Amino acid sequence: MSVICWINGDFVPLEDASIGVSDFALQRGYAVFDFARTYNGHLFRFADHLARLRQSADALYLPISVSDAELTGIACRVIQESSMERPAVRIFVTGGDCNDALFENSNIIVTGEERAAVDPVLYETGVSLLTHEFQRELPAVKSINYLNAVRLEPLKREHNVFDVLYFSAAGVTECPRNNFFVVRDGVLITPAENVLPGITRSVVLQLATGSMPVEERMLHREELPDVDEAFITSTSKRIVPVSQIDRQPVGAGRPGPVTQSLMRLFDEYVHEWKG
Repeated sequence: MSVICWINGDFVPLEDASIGVSDFALQRGYAVFDFARTYNGHLFRFADHLARLRQSADALYLPISVSDAELTGIACRVIQESSMERPAVRIFVTGGDCNDALFENSNIIVTGEERAAVDPVLYETGVSLLTHEFQRELPAVKSINYLNAVRLEPLKREHNVFDVLYFSAAGVTECPRNNFFVVRDGVLITPAENVLPGITRSVVLQLATGSMPVEERMLHREELPDVDEAFITSTSKRIVPVSQIDRQPVGAGRPGPVTQSLMRLFDEYVHEWKG
């Protein structure tokens, strides 16, 4: 597999791409990113990914000197000139050299990436989650700060769960890399605040609106034992049913009818995707 990378105006092989050790990303963990995949050879909802990237960068005062049209062309070339079975791109905006004027020379990087395969059995059986009290800092910002998510990997292995589900005084929010939905009495519910505005999340809400009641609101942890269905969403994994939370079955303990319906609708949506 050969992958190319665009970094500050130059296309180079991924193994030759580098930034300085004095970059804010390394010195202070100060950078944002976004990740986009393809369907049918076309980048999926790439304009939405770029909008979120710019919102994240603006929140951290990181300039992006490249236009959306240029970034789209760069991403397409990276995919075309890389050899990948499941092509995706990751875009970084870093703070630049910490010895320069603050964020004057941010690094902009677009790299090809082989998207990880997802075990198809998970879509049939559902996954298990473990609740964990935590609130991400600047939750609407897609930053490179995954400190807590990585720290909790041993906990996930200890409890044999697919992921952790964050909650706080603000209610249940999200998983480290996934948005979270539940279904209760036929109503689709997802946390409204203190979450990353996921691209797949927005598509699910779009597909559901008009066909079922939808509520974006605070979701209390105490509600979880009474929900009928649950699922998580992400760019790489699409819609994954949740069959168990904190060792307790969700509903019947298998993917429910609303989840399965949304999975079918999403599959139909991406099957027709032409960019």
